[in-house]
Amino acid sequence: MKSFYLTVLALSMVFFTTTVAFANSGNSNGIKIANAAEHATCATECNKCAEACEKALEHLKGKGASEATINTIKDCITLCKTSADLKTRGSSLATKLAAACAEACKKCAKVCADQKDEALKDCIDQCNVCADACTNTVKAGGGKDCCK
Repeated sequence: MKSFYLTVLALSMVFFTTTVAFANSGNSNGIKIANAAEHATCATECNKCAEACEKALEHLKGKGASEATINTIKDCITLCKTSADLKTRGSSLATKLAAACAEACKKCAKVCADQKDEALKDCIDQCNVCADACTNTVKAGGGKDCCK
């Protein structure tokens, strides 16, 4: 029984070592697997944020929100959708866009908070989560392109 556990342990170590070596070599899209988890998380958060912002935008229609507020929310939606798409496809521009997306999310959260409307809480929260995820993606990539 002891030899069985040692065999399983040895095979696990071989598997882990092989997986790490493969992960560091990159995949067919060029994304280094070390950053793949950050990109997947960020893409998910970007999609959630875009959805929350679309609901906020719909809510604000006809409520007298300024054109600047509406455009800030639209910018956030556009950047979140584009950022998620680039990350999903493994684009070499994904990390660069993540920095812009984080900035757009922070601005959107601020303009929505300034509205002092409880119906915008989900948008504010999701923008803050997305901004953090995008910032983490940029940090994980060392500020460089993620997918060279």
